[in-house]
Amino acid sequence: MDNPWARISVKTAVVAFCAALFFWFVYLARAALFPFCVAFIIAYMLDPLIDRMESRKVNRSSAIVSLLVLLTLMSAGAALFLAPIAVEQVATLGKKLPGYIDQMENKLAPVIGLIPDMDTQEVKARVRESVRSLGDLPIKAVNAAASGLWSGLTGAMGVVVALFNLALIPVATFYMLKDFDSIIESVIRRIPVSNRDRLLDVFSKIDATLSAFFRGQLLIAMFMAALLSSGLFLIGIPMGIFIGIVAGLSNIVPYLPVFVGLAPALILAYLGFGDIEHMALVAALFAGAQAIEGLYITPKVLEKAVGLHPVAVMASLLVGGAFFGFIGVIVAVPA
Repeated sequence: MDNPWARISVKTAVVAFCAALFFWFVYLARAALFPFCVAFIIAYMLDPLIDRMESRKVNRSSAIVSLLVLLTLMSAGAALFLAPIAVEQVATLGKKLPGYIDQMENKLAPVIGLIPDMDTQEVKARVRESVRSLGDLPIKAVNAAASGLWSGLTGAMGVVVALFNLALIPVATFYMLKDFDSIIESVIRRIPVSNRDRLLDVFSKIDATLSAFFRGQLLIAMFMAALLSSGLFLIGIPMGIFIGIVAGLSNIVPYLPVFVGLAPALILAYLGFGDIEHMALVAALFAGAQAIEGLYITPKVLEKAVGLHPVAVMASLLVGGAFFGFIGVIVAVPA
């Protein structure tokens, strides 16, 4: 007698094998597929805006070109504005680092002297090495990025491939945006008719909620990056703009700004000024920014993006965080 479970098991095994083969191929071709993945993400984020412009009688191709040119100019302008400031801050931190080390040793000397059997010279050496490592961290990151870029560009062929991949991203983005609706319709036609309506209803709801949620989160992260970098720069924290941008963009992951932003900013505030006042200003900046973001910006943005009342957004964030930690906070609103 034919066993239906055997047919299901064979079908499941075949599907699993094909999926594994597909992901293995994607892994092998990751370098070649990277520009197309970036282009698809950009196209996915920009498609609603292009559709809105097209509904207002703007030619789709013209709207895409205008938007891509605008984004390119904005990115280039931001890079030209921020790069000299970042370089200057790195250089300033390098010059002040020896003074930071001496200052830390002097502050710790009385405390170390109170501990019996403590090797003072060893503690000083470790403090000196720790502070030097902290100050060298941005420089090491820049050097690592530069060396990785240089190693990828070694040889004429490497230069050609890198430039081709870079130029391919806007071109692929243009064509994906131009035919985005056609691509979606082509995928839909390949769904079995018997399950098409049900699957489309489910996926359309997921797409609408998730896309709006993550677009809202991106706007919030950009706002936080601007607020924190400006605040740290005005307070006078070394590497303040760099730390603020990293902390703001990491705001997409709850609690991460505390580790990548607040902690190094407090350390540099203490090393740079040696008083509690500047540390308090840094703590107040982060606390105020988080309060504004959590109580006003996030509920308002996600209310418009996801369609939930601000109280519902705050409740979902609190409940998700209480049950599942920061992962629960991430998935609470989309769910």
